Amino acid sequence: MYTEATHYFYYFNGMQQRADLTKGNIQKQMWQLAWPTMLSVFFYTLYNIVDTYWVSKLSADAIAAVSISQITLFLMISIGFGITIGSGVLMSMDIGAKKIEGAERILGQSFVLTAIAGSFFTLFALVFRNELLTLSGATGNIFQPAYDYFTITSGGSILFFVLITIMFAFNAQGDTFTLTKLFALSTLVNLVLDPLFIFGYGVIPAFGISGAAVATLISQSIFIIIALITLSSVKRRIRFHPRHLRLRWASVKQVLRIGIPAALTQVINPIGLAAMTYIVGKEYHEAGAIAFSLGFRIEFFAYLPAVGYGFAAMAMMGQSIGAHNLDRAKKTLGVALRYATRIALVMGGMAALFAPQIIRVFTNDPLVTEYGLLYFRSVALSYVFLAAMMVEANAFQAIGRSWPGFWIMFVRFIVVSIPLSILFSTVLGYSILGVWIAVLLGNVVASILGYVWLMHTLKHFRFDVVDKAIVA
Repeated sequence: MYTEATHYFYYFNGMQQRADLTKGNIQKQMWQLAWPTMLSVFFYTLYNIVDTYWVSKLSADAIAAVSISQITLFLMISIGFGITIGSGVLMSMDIGAKKIEGAERILGQSFVLTAIAGSFFTLFALVFRNELLTLSGATGNIFQPAYDYFTITSGGSILFFVLITIMFAFNAQGDTFTLTKLFALSTLVNLVLDPLFIFGYGVIPAFGISGAAVATLISQSIFIIIALITLSSVKRRIRFHPRHLRLRWASVKQVLRIGIPAALTQVINPIGLAAMTYIVGKEYHEAGAIAFSLGFRIEFFAYLPAVGYGFAAMAMMGQSIGAHNLDRAKKTLGVALRYATRIALVMGGMAALFAPQIIRVFTNDPLVTEYGLLYFRSVALSYVFLAAMMVEANAFQAIGRSWPGFWIMFVRFIVVSIPLSILFSTVLGYSILGVWIAVLLGNVVASILGYVWLMHTLKHFRFDVVDKAIVA
């Protein structure tokens, strides 16, 4: 039966496959791109939230074990993430310049590069897992469950490398709706499999914390299989062709020119989180580490508007730059910043207001609760700056400038948050609130720096530099 809901589905599905983001109403197009992206990130974040919820039934240490092992994994996978950002930006530029064959070649090369990077870092992670986990703060009772979880997830980390390549392939085309459906299905599979593999059922043995890792790998595999079939469809504007899987150095160099600094930008975040976890764990012990892991894990929900509008801005600005329409790119940035920060402001207020209820879902430990309440009632005030910073980094990447994003993140952690955390906790002996204030200040300073730098860059923008990055 053809209903309004059916019409709505086909409208969005068709629009996103044929999306020309170089013309039309900016606010309308951005919303049509942003809300499915927000849902996609929500579903992916739900992967981690579901894992945390179920393993929390095992022990409080299991919560920190999952969070700490994922910090280390994010550090490795960030390399692949950066490569896919480079390919996604170049695909957007090629689409804007109406160079479809170039966009499809970049898509193929991104799969080759992430497969190579994924294989290398999977081997690296398994060989040095003891050292990596120790550096991330896995000590005492936390180490063994973190080791078990990390061994399985790192062994299958190549799946996530491929998954994020697919994510940017859809985003560059403006097709975020299909991506949302894939993430929803994958998350549903993970939701069902988690308790089965963790606690066991019938012929399925109880794997404990390792079961969460197994469930995640299975759900990611299903996502990838369906996504590759979809990208190969003749109905796609930009299709996946096996012939483009042969390594072409000309295309690879263009991807890496944007991808390497973008990868380093992504690396800063897990390094910063690992360092902060180590500092908090050293000074405030396991309760502090657990509170911080819960804090930045729930904080992912505050990222939703920034990620949604940031990715939408990346696709729209990339296509606009490819079409030599700088004015539209600037207007797109303004819309993305305005909406992302407004929503993040609301999210921060809600996190501070409902902090007790949020923490109670995961733990009733009084000290963890005390530390967690202080986190949400301080750091949450800077969510609006965090959202602006993320959109700014995406905007730099959209115009082919990835290094500024790296330096923004560098200032956030290495210049502000980490030194101030050490000063407040170790040198001055302040309470854990001092560390949370350091995190807040890092978000504020980096956001302001990013905005000033971005406005200066757009004012002096030159198309002849960008044209060299567009694959013919």
